[in-house]
Amino acid sequence: MAQTAQSGSGRRRLEVRVSEEQDAIIREAAEVQDTTVTAFLLETVTARARRVVRDQRDLVLSNVAFTRFLAELDKPAEVVPELVDLFARHPRVPEQ
Repeated sequence: MAQTAQSGSGRRRLEVRVSEEQDAIIREAAEVQDTTVTAFLLETVTARARRVVRDQRDLVLSNVAFTRFLAELDKPAEVVPELVDLFARHPRVPEQ
């Protein structure tokens, strides 16, 4: 499990335990890229984290799917009794 510690410069320190095999391949990859282990890990993990966040936040549709999506949005709204009941019981969504 990773641990986070705060350093004096406003930067954070992450500590993670790795197996011997993981350590070896990470060090080899950093060497092949002619960079430090820290720089290699930061670049790799940050790029992956950005993809994960983007994939959860952005909706990507093909042109055909987007056209169908817009057509559905243009249709008149329909009453959904279950939603009417839900909002009658919980008029406000709790803030997180």
